[in-house]
Amino acid sequence: MNNVLLDHFFPPKEPFLPPPGLRPHKSAPPLTTDEIAAALSKRFPTSAPGPDGIPYSTWKQVNKINSAILVQILSPLVLLGYHPASLKSSNGVVLDKPGKPSYESPSSFRIIVLIRTISKILERIVAARLLAAARLRGLLHPNQCGSLPGLSTYDACLTLTNDVRTLQRPRLKVSSLFLDIKAGFDNVANNTLARIRREGGIPPYLVS
Repeated sequence: MNNVLLDHFFPPKEPFLPPPGLRPHKSAPPLTTDEIAAALSKRFPTSAPGPDGIPYSTWKQVNKINSAILVQILSPLVLLGYHPASLKSSNGVVLDKPGKPSYESPSSFRIIVLIRTISKILERIVAARLLAAARLRGLLHPNQCGSLPGLSTYDACLTLTNDVRTLQRPRLKVSSLFLDIKAGFDNVANNTLARIRREGGIPPYLVS
């Protein structure tokens, strides 16, 4: 059963080709204490840590005592555009979905992946920079609401309602199509995504 769950939750996918050598990116702005503070502010102290066992409360205390420590740890990774494999190791906790008639299928379970907290801090900083770059270059759809600060499902519903009522005024008939893409994020082709980012003008260090 363990192998079945592993194959289900972690299917084989196209390997990401790392750069032949690591070189500092001149386009990478220096990491700031404000960025780290913003990343930490979104983390709950009680969130379960990954393999390192270091909770967010520890990093918050470290940053409070000396904010330069996290800057010195993470700055080289941002400058090189490099997320080391050692930070990607994780603990997976498999939970059964309640109310299932049978638990013989992997679809009756879900997995919670706990990665190293320092890795999540780095990810949030890079995600914030990536969002700013995508907005600057007009790469986001005007109706995109998910994963954007200040926007939510409520905004998406308001947008849909507005479009429907606008089309109904001249007595047009309106239909909506909703799609639920299963395991979309788990099956993104990394090299294709990197190419799209490069073509969209995303800074090289963020692509890396």
